[in-house]
Amino acid sequence: MMQLMVKGNQVTSGKLSYNFYEKDKNEGTLIGVLKGDTLVADYTFMSKGISSVRQVVFLRKGNIYVEGYGDVVEVASGKVIFKDIKQLKFDGKSVLSKVDCKS
Repeated sequence: MMQLMVKGNQVTSGKLSYNFYEKDKNEGTLIGVLKGDTLVADYTFMSKGISSVRQVVFLRKGNIYVEGYGDVVEVASGKVIFKDIKQLKFDGKSVLSKVDCKS
């Protein structure tokens, strides 16, 4: 599940939750930017009691967002980023469909 608050092309706040079968649930916050049809954001989340930050990239295709995957590297701050965003694969393993928000 992903919820975004967008002002212009900036994602000012957002939430992202992963709940994969037979895996620990993972949820956190998003801050980032929309570049055309691409969302590039920092995902801050707790895992096993430790706060972590990793870059996430989603490609918007109509009413769905497809998550990108590729080679990553850890930078000095401990943040995990993609080596080259242009080389990401959007193969449809993780697809988010748009639904109406509850008021």
